Amino acid sequence: MPDDRALSVRRALARSGAGPSGPREEAARAEGAEARLRAAVEAVSALDLEIEALSAELDDFARRYERAVGVEHAELAEAERVVRRLRSLEEALLGLAARVRAGEREPRPATGRRRATRSSARRPTAWRHAGEPGEDRGRPEPARPGGEAAPAEAQQPEVEPQAVRLKRVYRRLARLLHPDLAQDDSERARLGDLMARVNAAYAKGDLTALEVMAEKLGAGDPPGDVSPAERVAHLERRTATMERFAASLTRERDRLRRSDTYRLRVEATRRAGEGGDLLEETRAELAEEIAAAWADVLARLGRLSRAARDVARARTEAMAEIQRRGPTGARRAFDPLRENDIVRAGAQRLDRRRATTAARDLARRLEEQAAKAPWDVALIVLAFLAEDAGARPPEALAGAEGWAAAWDRMREEWPESPDLARMLARLPRGLALGARTQGEDVQAGVQLEDAELAAGVRIALEGEAVAGIGRRVLAALGPTETCPSCRERGPARHLLRTRGLDERHGLACASCGTILRSYWRYGEVDGLEALAEHALRLGLVAEVTADLGGTSIGFQMLPPERESLTAAQLRRRFGELYLAAYEIGLEPAEIRVEGPAGPVGPSARVGALEDLRFAPESGSAVPNAEELLELLRARIERRFRP
Repeated sequence: MPDDRALSVRRALARSGAGPSGPREEAARAEGAEARLRAAVEAVSALDLEIEALSAELDDFARRYERAVGVEHAELAEAERVVRRLRSLEEALLGLAARVRAGEREPRPATGRRRATRSSARRPTAWRHAGEPGEDRGRPEPARPGGEAAPAEAQQPEVEPQAVRLKRVYRRLARLLHPDLAQDDSERARLGDLMARVNAAYAKGDLTALEVMAEKLGAGDPPGDVSPAERVAHLERRTATMERFAASLTRERDRLRRSDTYRLRVEATRRAGEGGDLLEETRAELAEEIAAAWADVLARLGRLSRAARDVARARTEAMAEIQRRGPTGARRAFDPLRENDIVRAGAQRLDRRRATTAARDLARRLEEQAAKAPWDVALIVLAFLAEDAGARPPEALAGAEGWAAAWDRMREEWPESPDLARMLARLPRGLALGARTQGEDVQAGVQLEDAELAAGVRIALEGEAVAGIGRRVLAALGPTETCPSCRERGPARHLLRTRGLDERHGLACASCGTILRSYWRYGEVDGLEALAEHALRLGLVAEVTADLGGTSIGFQMLPPERESLTAAQLRRRFGELYLAAYEIGLEPAEIRVEGPAGPVGPSARVGALEDLRFAPESGSAVPNAEELLELLRARIERRFRP
């Protein structure tokens, strides 16, 4: 009890300003608290200014860095995305080959759950358009990106000058305590007394007193006189708040100093002091890395073909093993590639299924893009032709290097178009990097997203805008030859020298029409020969037909040759390809060319005529066209006998 009484006495003395804690001590405490608060406010202000200046410097450096090498970083990230996609597809194909050899089947989806379509499983939308983690390594980020909030700990209230803060608190109190707000005389007197105290504190510049009054008023207490203890407590609270702000700002400053942008700026400053230029050096290094990345893309595209061949071999081995084991009761052997989401079925060349909605959408898009981005259309047509060529692609597309060379040839008139590796990074809609079955083989690389889209490409090729691009694409797929006549070197033009009665393929010089090679193909045609119908339909080659004994025989040539073709030249072609080839005892001069109005003179142009006919001249060893036809058929059949 005595201790409690003594404590009460000391508290009373403290409140009265007497005793050990008198007015001088309270004033000293308040003065010390004011000094600590000022120091804390100055520290916060200094840190805030330092961070603002550092952020501005880093933002400026980040913008200069982005202007200098931003394009290079973006291109490198783009190439690396394609590399990752190709690596993933190669690994998937190799894994599929291993599972096929091991006799494992693809896992079936759980019962009751809808299985994703193959096209949706293959459609590489995300990697084409969106970035992936790690793609911007080494790129500086702005210290405080525009419009983006700083970290929570760095969001500090603005430190106002004391005069501004004093006026703001005073105005707030005046709006709440002005006597004109009173409802009666007693209230007016009370508010007048409080307002007088506010005016006195404002006149002395006593911010602490005004803030304590505002705190009391906000808490619902009467804002009377401010005691020394209240003043000190308020100052200490504000000081603690400012010290927390200072600690947070210090962490924010240190975070900026640890950033990549800061380190790059320091390095740039150091290199400048040594006479170097970090940005130019970085651009040169990135250029080398970009070139290596795009080269890696083409190399990995070539590896895809090898992985696809491995899958095809594994498939053949697995199906041969099934047949070796004997009948299993199944109507046909199980195809180990039938149930997987990696390899889709290839488009069948002779399959003319109806055009789906997706195919017709693609056709309209190709027509719209033919003028805006013809290279996008060209790549889709190229993928279509590679698939329509059947089990064996044209020789020009046998590997990644061939694809790149053919692509460079066809885009010569589009200087703004990207090379093949960069096109793989921006595949137009309708294309994907994937794998497909083509007969007994498996092909991998650039292909249509779905086999049904082939119908859409065929529709688009019927219009001249897309057909013109199709001619350029198909013309680039011939094997590179040097013409012995005109000495021009370039892709040869494939054509069917004759068809109808016999079928003879040829490669002609695209410049002068000289036949470079002439050959027969046996069995199902594929490769460049399988695209002959497209060459004729697109107008890349022209054809003249003539009837022999009721059978129509076609002769293909370059369009300029057809325009100038005479009856004598047509007769010589018939003599070379049929009379001489099958040792018929007739000379070309013994064959008559007839038109709708009767015999045609040797020098008459016949390229545009219809209803042409061949017939032996009277008195020749073969009396009429029908017998000549039967003789030729017998000789042609002999060629196929063992």
